[in-house]
Formats: sequence, structure tokens, C-alpha cells
Amino acid sequence: MSGEETFLESFVEHISDLPSDIRRNLDLVKDLDKSSSDIVVKLRAAEEAYVQRAEQTVLNLTLPTRKRKRGVGTASEESNDDDDEEGDFLKKTGDKSSRGVDDIDGDILVPTTEELRGRIMNPAELEMIARLRREAMQQSEEKVVVAEQTYALIDETVKRLDGDLSKFEALLKVSGAFEVAGGAKPNDLAAIQVNPNSTDWILAKVISQDVETGMFQLADEDVESNKVFNLPESQVVVLGGVDRLSRGDIIYAVYPDTTSFYQATVVQIPKKVGGGDSFIMVHFKDDSDEHGITHDKAVSMQHVMRVPYSSY
Repeated sequence: MSGEETFLESFVEHISDLPSDIRRNLDLVKDLDKSSSDIVVKLRAAEEAYVQRAEQTVLNLTLPTRKRKRGVGTASEESNDDDDEEGDFLKKTGDKSSRGVDDIDGDILVPTTEELRGRIMNPAELEMIARLRREAMQQSEEKVVVAEQTYALIDETVKRLDGDLSKFEALLKVSGAFEVAGGAKPNDLAAIQVNPNSTDWILAKVISQDVETGMFQLADEDVESNKVFNLPESQVVVLGGVDRLSRGDIIYAVYPDTTSFYQATVVQIPKKVGGGDSFIMVHFKDDSDEHGITHDKAVSMQHVMRVPYSSY
């Protein structure tokens, strides 16, 4: 980051291409998902067609038989091997039938597993199924790669933001501009915004804070008021964390003899007085007298805060 470049400008420049990169990757994942779905549909259809064809082939299979004839009262036997060309090495069922005077032993020839596989297998169909499976797997792997790239882009950006925030916080602490709303103790002074988004801030004293919810309970510092406020930390600024102010800085300070904050300009840096308290000399906005002269006014540093965001 260059000396003339703010943290925000540096970060915005760093992420300027991020939305388009993420959009491109998401569009690519969408296209891959559609392509993968189409391939899976084709794959399922091819597998189902292959199974149905195989089942039909088995159901339509005609099993040959080997017939043997024996004459009555003779030991002669003839074999009709000419009918058995397709049934090599088969099982015998022992099924017998009587036809006239001849007894016929019917040996049903059951194909072996290899023979059934040879009848069912279709190399072209199997190759197509294998190719579709490879394509579906490739599409899925590409989607994973693109998703991981997208995650890496976002993760790198988040880490960059965390690093910039840490550096910015350290810079604010060094400059005295870092104020912590949480961790307040009872009787700490605070500036409160009674109505959200209002530009009016008043002085109050912390009664308690719920660290879980961040809610504050505060008492109005106006001696004539007994009001107690329950406000979120977004409407509370715990005072006492402002230092290293320079002449010309714009701040919010409690106008003398009131409990209201007004915009002011630093005209003299803080100085300690005899009691140890620090005071700062300011010019309050629109505080000129009848002659147009704005007089210096001393304000305790305990009654000073940076310009709240709601007043920008």
C-alpha cells in the first residue's frame, strides 16, 4: 500500500476483479452441472437398455437337448449328436419322456457362464457405457476444481481484509482514534444517541453492560433528569479514548454547563492542569458572539469524542 493510499482504497482495488471472477466461476459450475446431468441421463438410459436387452436375450434363449434312443430288449444305443452343436459340456437334468416303444433320455444343455456372457455381451454398447461414465466423472472432477478455486479466491480476500483491519486498528490505536464501545465499567462516562440515526448526542454514565448482548444501561448526567436508558452498543461511545489531537481537528465535545455534545474545532492541544485533569481548547460550531467572534472554550478531555459516524 502506497503512502497516499488509504486502507479502504487499497482493499477496494484488491477486490475490484473479485465479483467478476466469482461470477465467471459460478457460471462455469452451472454449465458443467448441466453438461454432467445430460451425460448422467444418457448413461442411465444406456445401462437400462443394456440390462433389458440382456434379460430379453436370456428369456428368449432356446436350450438344445441331446437325445438317446434304446430299442426294446436290445443293448444297442444311438446318439443324435447332430442336434447338439451349441451345447458343449452341459448339465443333465435327468428328464425322461416315453414316446411309443422308445425311451428318450432328454439331457437339457444349459449354457455355461462364459457361454451366456458371450451371447449377452455387446462390445459397442459396453464401450459407450464406459465412455459416458468417464465423461460424467471428468465433469464432476472439474466442478470440484472450480469450486475449490472459488473458495480460495474468497478465502484469500477475507484473509486480506482481516490483515488490513488489524493494521488499521493498530494505526488508530497509535493515533488515539481507536475507541472501544465494549468492556465498559460502571460510572464510566459515555456519549449516547437516544434516538437511532439522530445527530444529537448527550452525556450519560454507565450503570452496567451485558457483554453477551452488548446492551448498555445508562443514566442521564443531567442533574435535573432521572432518566435511565437501555441502548445497544451502536448508540453508545464510551469516553476517554481520545488523545493525540492536533490543532484543526474536528471533534464532538460537551458544551460548557450542559450535557449535550456539539461539533467543535481544536484550537489548542490538550494540557493538564493542577488537578491532573486534561483540558482542550476548542471553537464550537456556530458559537460566535454578536460581533462574529468565536471565543475559545475549555473542555475536559473526558467530555470529548471523535465525530460519530452518524454525523458524517
